[in-house]
Amino acid sequence: MDIHGFAQINATHVVLIDGRHHCLRMLDRVTSHIVVLAGTCGTPGYSDGLIGTGKFHNPNSVVVDTRNSGQVLVTDSANNALRSVSISTGEVRTVIDSGFELPQGLLWAGDHLLVTNNVYISSVRWLDNGTVVNYIVAFSRPGDVYGTTDESKVRRSSNLVRLREKMFLVDDTGSRKLKLVDFNEGRVKPFCIYQEDDCTTNSSALPIPAIKAPMLKVGDDTIYVALATSVYKLKGVSSESGFPVECPDSGNATIYIIPGRRKLTFSLDNGLTIDLSEGHYTLPKDDGPLLCKEHFNVMKSPIVRRLSFKSVYEVRCNLLEYDSDTRIVLRNTLLHRRSQLLTVCREDCTMSDNMMPFSECTDGQLTVYWPTDVMFPIDVHQPPTELVNRLEQRIEAIDSMINMEIFILYHSPPVIAAAKGPNNKAVQVTLYSACANNRKSYDVERDVCV
Repeated sequence: MDIHGFAQINATHVVLIDGRHHCLRMLDRVTSHIVVLAGTCGTPGYSDGLIGTGKFHNPNSVVVDTRNSGQVLVTDSANNALRSVSISTGEVRTVIDSGFELPQGLLWAGDHLLVTNNVYISSVRWLDNGTVVNYIVAFSRPGDVYGTTDESKVRRSSNLVRLREKMFLVDDTGSRKLKLVDFNEGRVKPFCIYQEDDCTTNSSALPIPAIKAPMLKVGDDTIYVALATSVYKLKGVSSESGFPVECPDSGNATIYIIPGRRKLTFSLDNGLTIDLSEGHYTLPKDDGPLLCKEHFNVMKSPIVRRLSFKSVYEVRCNLLEYDSDTRIVLRNTLLHRRSQLLTVCREDCTMSDNMMPFSECTDGQLTVYWPTDVMFPIDVHQPPTELVNRLEQRIEAIDSMINMEIFILYHSPPVIAAAKGPNNKAVQVTLYSACANNRKSYDVERDVCV
């Protein structure tokens, strides 16, 4: 067993990260008994599920979820993901798999979770609408540079510890240094190490290990750092505050490129627009008396939401596969309806050439989708209301589409009208979600790709 991290979940039990075997274990401190908690020990991978089904690849750090004490959060480094594990069942779930690069250390800072990512620090936040976002808050490129949080650099970071509010100590193991990240001033500074009561040297000359520098905070003003063969004590850590006025923490987020496009069109405060490719950006933002900076990531959307027309029919599913004639008649019927929907789209959309109409039948309900070429990123959950209203008005103007009948061979009667939806319409204008990576499957309940 190769322990990469641990988290004390109660007075008797500790969750251990077995990094070498790609799983989590539970230690009973009373009996010293260790059992597998989550993952598939000895088998790296990337999947959600219970023990033996869920998989990690180089899990690194673990913390108790302050929002839900019944689970822990884990950095899954090789999969570039943040995973959750139920303490009672061991079920693994993916919280978010975007915005990471070899994530390692975890630390709660109020209501958000800081994550060390090789050459930058990101912040994971849970929004009120249930969306999870992840954006860079310090560093961005490899190097050894002090300065503002967006201009400074680290060669490789793996761990961080809180000094006081909005001030953190980070190990830059690639540069063999410890660095102070001060979000109050928006700067990254050198940090001086004190061995017991005497300041010995600047951190740049200490034997910082190239892999990890474990740090532990004890009380309000003492931090111990394990460096090579010695444990150092950091002196002068104060809990006092009194910070200058700073720019509001707003606008920091991940923005997704619309599927099918290579760049994102971004609107500036001055009314101009610029096209942005994938990457991390810092732009000026006018915030009243302050000229602030806006930090955000531009990424390809992991989920594609395609504008589609949808109808539901009550039919026995076994009839649809009765013979080849049944399948041919149904396909031709759906293609005929597709040509009618093309006239409904007009200037708002065209029917997709890449995705033909398709259907799925379960429990006596046949659901049919007619996809268009209009696509939206992961952060859009409903089609624009004005677009929906225009399309629905055009459908209602075509008598043959009001009930959206289809022909099912051997059904009695063979002509079946669509069931009326929540808006009392036979044709629903909706978004059909699928994974951009066709090697992954879309989980409808959790709105994630696994």
